[in-house]
Amino acid sequence: MGKLIIVSNRLPLQVVREKGEAGLVSRAGIFTSGLHAYYNIGKCEWIGWAGNRADSLEMEEKKKIFIELKKKDCHPLELTKNDKSDHNAGFCSKTVWPLFHYFLQYSRFENKYWKAYKRVNRKFAEKVKKVAKKGDKIWIHDYHLMLLPGMLREDMPDLSIGFFLHIPFPSYEIFKILPWRIEILKGMLGADLIGFHTFDYERHFMSCVRRLLGIDNKLNTIKLGERTVKIDNFPMGIDFDYYVKQSEKLHEKSKTIQNLKKNFRQKEDVKFILSVDRLDYAKGIPNRLDAFELFLEKNPSYHGKVVLIFFVLPAYEIVDEYKVLKKRVDETVGRINGKYGNIDWIPVRYFYRNVTREEMVEFYNFCYAAIITPFRDGMNLVAKEFVACKTDGRGVLILSEHTGASREMNEALIVNPYNNLEFATAIKDALKMPLEEQKERNSVLRKRLKAYNVKKWTDHLLESLDSVKGVQEINYTRKISDKVINKIASSYRKSSKRIFFLDYDGTLTGFHNDPQEAKPDKELYSILDSLEGENKNTLVIISGRDKETLEEWMGKYKGICFVAEHGVWIKDPGEEWGMAEKIDKNWMDIIRPTIDFYVDRTPGSILEEKNYSLVWHYRDADPDLGIQRSWELKAELRDLVSNLNLEIMDGDKVIEIKNSGINKGRAASLKLAEEEYDFIIALGDDWTDEYTFGALPDKAFTIKVGTKSTKAAYYIDSVESVRMLLKKLTQNGQ
Repeated sequence: MGKLIIVSNRLPLQVVREKGEAGLVSRAGIFTSGLHAYYNIGKCEWIGWAGNRADSLEMEEKKKIFIELKKKDCHPLELTKNDKSDHNAGFCSKTVWPLFHYFLQYSRFENKYWKAYKRVNRKFAEKVKKVAKKGDKIWIHDYHLMLLPGMLREDMPDLSIGFFLHIPFPSYEIFKILPWRIEILKGMLGADLIGFHTFDYERHFMSCVRRLLGIDNKLNTIKLGERTVKIDNFPMGIDFDYYVKQSEKLHEKSKTIQNLKKNFRQKEDVKFILSVDRLDYAKGIPNRLDAFELFLEKNPSYHGKVVLIFFVLPAYEIVDEYKVLKKRVDETVGRINGKYGNIDWIPVRYFYRNVTREEMVEFYNFCYAAIITPFRDGMNLVAKEFVACKTDGRGVLILSEHTGASREMNEALIVNPYNNLEFATAIKDALKMPLEEQKERNSVLRKRLKAYNVKKWTDHLLESLDSVKGVQEINYTRKISDKVINKIASSYRKSSKRIFFLDYDGTLTGFHNDPQEAKPDKELYSILDSLEGENKNTLVIISGRDKETLEEWMGKYKGICFVAEHGVWIKDPGEEWGMAEKIDKNWMDIIRPTIDFYVDRTPGSILEEKNYSLVWHYRDADPDLGIQRSWELKAELRDLVSNLNLEIMDGDKVIEIKNSGINKGRAASLKLAEEEYDFIIALGDDWTDEYTFGALPDKAFTIKVGTKSTKAAYYIDSVESVRMLLKKLTQNGQ
């Protein structure tokens, strides 16, 4: 069994210097804390950048540190100065981060950033190739490495690859602004499993794939040739038990809590509200202060009775926007404290520094409420940690509706951070909330957080990755292999009565809208000559084309049976064209105006009128509009066709209305009823061919051209492969 290799921008360990010696400690923050438990018990290896401090070490010291990292199953990657400035601080921080968080005004689309992004992703790919072996699972994390899955898929196609995005994925209208949107989507689709925190992000991604790449999904899976890609949401959990145990140890013995009470001159009726966030425009920090100021303005009775403990953590990357933001925060805190504070009471206790995990637990326990209100956030684990620490059930969480966490934490006070009045009202509601209500809300939240903790998140994602690979393995076993071809050829040789059901467009020849391009070529004529010339063979060309076209192209074959318009017309060898049964077409005048209406409402769609069916094509329409209109059209048609003995066939970007019961499957059944056959084979690429596959007995060889979901027992990859198979049969069947 292979190993798990986690790949992220940074390693879970970072370099520190103590007493003059360089050493390694666990890296706090970001998602790595959630995977530390998994990493610490030796279940995985890790690939990532070692950090700026490692880069600044002297050569001998660096060698020593890198040896230590490898002993701890970490494989460090080195980045150049340009890599760090143009990849990390450039494309990641100045292009992707603001765009994906809906701050378009801060996004910069510079070609040098994009080149660096590709270069660094390629460096990661080369490192993975050195570490990974056949059978390993690769779990790639976050927006720094969105091209990596695609690069690895090209270089090592058999790898099992999972990708998880820890930030929000934007809507189509936002994502399409990115100049390199196609490359990013194709890069992510190199993974077998793509995970997001919420269904919203998953839905946005699938919409972008559909509208930008023209690839549809079915039940959150995407078919890319022979490979299946699963898209799903996995809301990240926390180490719930850790926060519970640490909280139970604290209580009143915590020196931090005692000092806080002393320093803040706490009175019995004073309540403390916690705010913790990294310095970032997406976190809504100034709006949080504005809402608190509005609360103080409208509720003078709370003056002296509430204190906001306001932590702002220094940003990872220093950009100009963060400097402006820091200045605004400093000025706002000063204004609030100057306007409302006095010698005995400071409304906002402001700290601009990092906070350790242990300190966070102490503040979670000490504070009555927490305000977690980013403008947009992938998940936000601070909200979950705060509730986990409330072992006695006391406390209130005020949470932004624009966080991923809000999808799981409806029992919190959910606010729109852009609405200061609503926000200020929520602060007052939190301070007034009865103890019983607090306990009731927190009980539900804690139960949910305990059930779906970080271990459950990790296990769920990795199990899903395994399940995708299982589906792919099943698909691979259905692909026509040399072994299967030999089995078919052997059965063909031994048989005495054979029948072929062959679709035309997309099976015997490529699909072409232009009739001149769709005509049979010399190779196809040669194959048909060979099949018809074998007296044991009955050959049925079963097509959606009209009878006039089939007659023009292949009328010279007197020994072939032709089925036109999906089963409406049949021509047996030596006979004239005839209808499978008498069909009334007066209904077309009733249905046509409805479809014409939808053609007008759906730019890019067309109505194709066959002799006995009407077909609405929307392949060239806007993907989302086409799907929406197809639902509407089907709903409207159901009422119209209910008394007309018609059926609606919903295919690949087409809706066809035709007489009920007339299809390729019925035509195939009629032919099978005429004689006994000991060799039956059917090949087709279209959704209409599913009727044929479904009508044939289990002993038949049913083969789908392409990799879409099918009733067929096997699939084959192309028209060229179909022709090779048919030629092999005729060559070996003499």
